[in-house]
This record gives sequence, C-alpha cells and structure tokens, in this order.
Amino acid sequence: RRQAASIPISAMAPIKIYGLAISGNVIPIEFLCKGNGIEMELVNTDLMAGAHKTPEFLKMNPMHCIPTMDDEGFTLWESKAIMRYICNKHGLDSWYPKDVQKRALCDLALDFHSNTFVKLAGYKILYPAVGFAGPVTDEEKAAAEKQWTEDVWPAFEHILKRSGGPFLGGEQPNIADLAFIGYTGPLFNKCGDCVACKTDGFRAYFEALKAKLANYSEIMAPETFY
Repeated sequence: RRQAASIPISAMAPIKIYGLAISGNVIPIEFLCKGNGIEMELVNTDLMAGAHKTPEFLKMNPMHCIPTMDDEGFTLWESKAIMRYICNKHGLDSWYPKDVQKRALCDLALDFHSNTFVKLAGYKILYPAVGFAGPVTDEEKAAAEKQWTEDVWPAFEHILKRSGGPFLGGEQPNIADLAFIGYTGPLFNKCGDCVACKTDGFRAYFEALKAKLANYSEIMAPETFY
C-alpha cells in the first residue's frame, strides 16, 4: 500500500493565534513557531474592546481567554496545550521529548510554571510593576520574597539540575523553557531589582536562554514590554 506523502510545513496554512504580542502566554508559541519554520498568524485581539467576547470568538473558546488557536478549524486555548499540539503535529521531539521521563520532567516544569511561578513572579511582582495589578504592601512583598527564597527558587533549581542544565530541557531548551521566557523576559526588563532577578542562578539561566533563542531580539523587542 502506498503511503500518503507528508505535507511540508511550508505548504500548510498558517496557524492562527488570537492574542496580544505582549502576552507572556503568546510569546512562547511565537518562539516555537518561528524557531521551527512554522507559519503563524498573530490575530491581534483587543481585550479592552471586547474582541474576546464576540459570538465568533466564543464559538472557538467559551472561556474567552488568550491565546486561542485556530489551525484550519481545529481550535484550542491554553498556551501549553497549544505548544504540545504544535510539537505533536510537527514531530518537534527536541522541544517536547517522547522519552517518558524527559517528557515527565518537561510536564512538571510546565505545571510548575502555571501553578507556582506565574502566581508569584507574575501576579506578585511583574503585574504590579507594569500596572496590571494594584501595588503590593510591604508585608506582601516580604512574603513574596520569602516564598521565592524558600520554595520557588529551590524547586526551580531542583528541576534544572535534574535535566542536567543549562536549560529545563537539558542541553537544549524545551517548551517549558519557552513558557518561562514569556515571563522572565519582561521580569528582567521591568523588575531587575526584584528578588528573582537578583538570584544569581536564575539570572544565569535567563541569560543562557536569551542567548540560545535566535529570535529573541525580534520577539522580545523593548517596545513590546508593556
């Protein structure tokens, strides 16, 4: 039986990503696509104007959040689900490994990013600094610094060491690293004196990842930093 010829990436219709260029959850998808020659169309979604609440948008995503993906009629939301889908569709095993233990560590880092890192570095440090949230009190700042020092950084460092470093993916970044760059880029740009950015090991990780990603200057241009 003859097998159907695979369709080259260049011949596929662009993946539409509804979102904003400054979104820490859109940025990782853009890195993944541009770094692997996958055509992606970013559809600017004006949240202030309610573009995510239109009937057309709600048909794609009843949760009306960004990013939302439309790949020739197949829709998804949640940035990490979108990255996993892209990797599985295009066979990007170096970004989302098939080895069960390496994939488990990648999934651990992805969940840790959502459930722990963003809730601290995003909600308690970055968002107040850029006006996405109200100012934090001295007590909240002290609590956040304590949480970073005692829990979050040791856990991050533990995962990094288990991968062998210098990235969460080991010698090469994986999609967990891309998830982190979406927040660490703005964090170092806007909050350089915060406890996370003053942690030597975390800064070394960020600098190594920044140097490794070929499209960093393009995707993380200063004018997109909030």
